[in-house]
Amino acid sequence: MLLNELFGENARIKILEELLTYVDSFLTAEEISRMADVSSKTVYIHMNQLEEIGILEVEKKGAKRFKLNSNDERVLALGLIEANEFLRRSHKQELSFERSEVNPQAIKQFSNYDEIEALLDEAPRLEFSITTL
Repeated sequence: MLLNELFGENARIKILEELLTYVDSFLTAEEISRMADVSSKTVYIHMNQLEEIGILEVEKKGAKRFKLNSNDERVLALGLIEANEFLRRSHKQELSFERSEVNPQAIKQFSNYDEIEALLDEAPRLEFSITTL
């Protein structure tokens, strides 16, 4: 994912990428550990630190579960970075499909552009723009 490409591969980046992938879902440390391929102990350490700085929402019913705080501007910025990269890569794919005999409209139907647009609509106070190459 993009965060690894920008900031290098480390446990916190892997954890954040998984939380971004499942942005609307509360996840247990064990689930995050499995998906990010890091130890549960490492996940707990990072989740406690991320909770302290306010980037996480925590659900304490039963097993403690975590999700990104969608009201935090840092989370919105991370989402915009990911969305921008998705659109950039999708546009590159469209260009390569246009040069082949594959119909780019048929490929588009498998990408959820509406979710990306909704994310961008939810963050009007951040001054980011998405440009296509």
